[in-house]
Amino acid sequence: MALPELDAVLWDMDGVLLDSERLVQAVFTEVMANGGPVPDAERRYLETIGLNRAGLIQWFLSYVDSADSAEYWIDQTGDRYTERAKTELVLKPGVVESLEHVARSGRRQMVVTSTRLALAEAKLERAGLRGYFESLLGGDQVTRGKPHPEPYLAGCTRLEVAPARSLVVEDSANGVLAGLAAGCNVLHVPDLLPTDPKWAGQLAATLTSLEAFPGWLDGAGSEVGK
Repeated sequence: MALPELDAVLWDMDGVLLDSERLVQAVFTEVMANGGPVPDAERRYLETIGLNRAGLIQWFLSYVDSADSAEYWIDQTGDRYTERAKTELVLKPGVVESLEHVARSGRRQMVVTSTRLALAEAKLERAGLRGYFESLLGGDQVTRGKPHPEPYLAGCTRLEVAPARSLVVEDSANGVLAGLAAGCNVLHVPDLLPTDPKWAGQLAATLTSLEAFPGWLDGAGSEVGK
């Protein structure tokens, strides 16, 4: 699929830039196995990918009887993840090369994540990536999180770019659906979840790894106007 002229790239964070989803899944499974309310936690975790905290609370209410209880288990998972991430969190392959490539092209870059702003800032700083992005939108800065289009519409508004001239890079179904609903061009780089045939035809492309991103972006861009 040929891309239009692009002014900006809007990146998801977890599962795209940071190899964090597998670690969160492992922690979530461990926490649920030690008194948690969610059965078959390793598989059920996949349903939560891309949700912000408000979305997670709603999801947990299928398993607990109050928002307070939901927040307790979210915090248990988050605290354990934060501790392990200090030594176990790594970048996804091809991330630095991809960010450098976009920077050299003169396109603007920002992160649109379901993670709370303060935590996202800390994770990107620790990973040495924060300097690539002129802006960062956290999941606690929107009323409706992914898969609603609000996060990506808000990101485009903040950068003052049209969604149709923006590229969203996502790993999750919730993120892909948010980007498509916002009218952005969406690249899917699957992490724990495969590309869904229901929306595969609406994507700009699917890549197995960001290692292929610079070449893909140059090739897609070269088709503009043909």
